[in-house]
Amino acid sequence: MRALFVYSYLTLGGVEAVLRARLDGLAAHGIEAHAWFFHDFGGRSIFSGLEDRVRVGDAAACLAFARGFDLVSTIDTAEVLAGYEEPAPGLPPLPPLPPLVVECHSAYLDNIEYLRRLPVLRPAAVFTPSPHHRRLVAERVGEGVDVRVVPNPVRRELVAAPVPFPAPPRRPVLAWVGRLDEHKNWQGFVAIAGTLAERGVVAEAWIAGRPVEPERAAELLARAREAGILHRLRWFRGLPHERIPAFFDAVRDSGGVAVTTSRGESFGMTVVEAMARRCAVLVPDSGPFTDFVADGVSGGLYRPGSTRSAADRLQALLGDARLREACGRRAREIVLERFAPGPALAVLAAELERAAGQR
Repeated sequence: MRALFVYSYLTLGGVEAVLRARLDGLAAHGIEAHAWFFHDFGGRSIFSGLEDRVRVGDAAACLAFARGFDLVSTIDTAEVLAGYEEPAPGLPPLPPLPPLVVECHSAYLDNIEYLRRLPVLRPAAVFTPSPHHRRLVAERVGEGVDVRVVPNPVRRELVAAPVPFPAPPRRPVLAWVGRLDEHKNWQGFVAIAGTLAERGVVAEAWIAGRPVEPERAAELLARAREAGILHRLRWFRGLPHERIPAFFDAVRDSGGVAVTTSRGESFGMTVVEAMARRCAVLVPDSGPFTDFVADGVSGGLYRPGSTRSAADRLQALLGDARLREACGRRAREIVLERFAPGPALAVLAAELERAAGQR
């Protein structure tokens, strides 16, 4: 079976990391996976060694290429849907396309309004990566469209046995990874780090991520200065994906915690990646994070939007090595059970075969 995964932007992002794991691992399930992107924004390095299965081009070229596959899966890329619409009256029908799977991974609500078109298109399946996000998707596609939860796989490098970081930071690290935009809420992380600094908690603040707009760089430095953490801040503007495991190993061995302040996620890949490295995590007490983080068991939860609540829980984790390490161990166990390439790709392969009519 041959499957083509389509996504708009080739960047150094979470969807690309998921696609890399798929291209690596689906062959073990008898599926030859390829990826197509419409725009290249510097993400080719994620697919090093697999260049022959990654292409960039427009929608027309993509749909022509897709006819050589058994299945097409589009990830929040509505441009592909036009190829599956009925031709206008008087126009000859186009050659048939393979069965269509629509995957919704975006947590930006304006970006998923395209889902309301699906009842007319009648895709073979709709996938979403978490039970929490499934509810948002189901509300938009309505009745009659089957929406299934298919978990994201974590890359093999991240589920490899964690190793001691050779020279861990001398101070605990609070780490934040993501796109520097309003939705990911990097500002909330700066505020939390600032609150801890006011309380006299000695810790570094590490941010890994690129700004969406150029002016964000100056804003980040200004806010860090106002919060009193500029001297403690390290900004990894272009952290390569292959360095992510070592990044979280350093956070873990510093006695630190990985933090998310996102206002909404479909899955929470950066949190799961930290958990895979046995790193303690702090997340909002809301979905999808509560699908895999239990407070005091596999991480810490705080009241969404509350700087004080987050700072309180962080202070507790930073001050209790035994709790932090126990949460890290259980977090890694959960990732290995549910999101490692073996179990996660087995679920995906079965669903792809069902959608293609081969099961």
